[in-house]
Amino acid sequence: MKTLKTLVIASTIFASTSVLAHTFNEADKAIKYRQAAFTMIAGNVSEMGEMLKGKTDWSDAIFAKRANQLSELSLMPLDAFDVEGSDKGKTNALPKVWANFPDFKARLTQFQKDTASLASIADKGDKTAIRKAFGKVVKNCKACHSDYKAK
Repeated sequence: MKTLKTLVIASTIFASTSVLAHTFNEADKAIKYRQAAFTMIAGNVSEMGEMLKGKTDWSDAIFAKRANQLSELSLMPLDAFDVEGSDKGKTNALPKVWANFPDFKARLTQFQKDTASLASIADKGDKTAIRKAFGKVVKNCKACHSDYKAK
């Protein structure tokens, strides 16, 4: 019984890793994945921005939740840019992404750090510090969009 249990667990782990290894084996899947991730990122940023501008009611709990989600979501898109052929097709990513991938990757990595910082600050509830950290995140978004995203 113990051997069967071990075999089932090992098979599940093996199957999971082989699925993960081939998640982006097609360029169109990688494009759709990163577009979905960026759509969710935009939704969280938008809701937090509306709270900070007073367009919606402020909630420490909801802001912190969105900031933490944003931090997690920021980790998702990068792998989907590193798929052969994902620079072609229905994408708003400019060819500059791949022509200057080290800079693009550095900016996305900085975005990940900025969103992690925002999440940490949001968990503490200091609205002044939150506003400053959120501004840094949005500034990073806009700079990358202006250089690497088609309008």
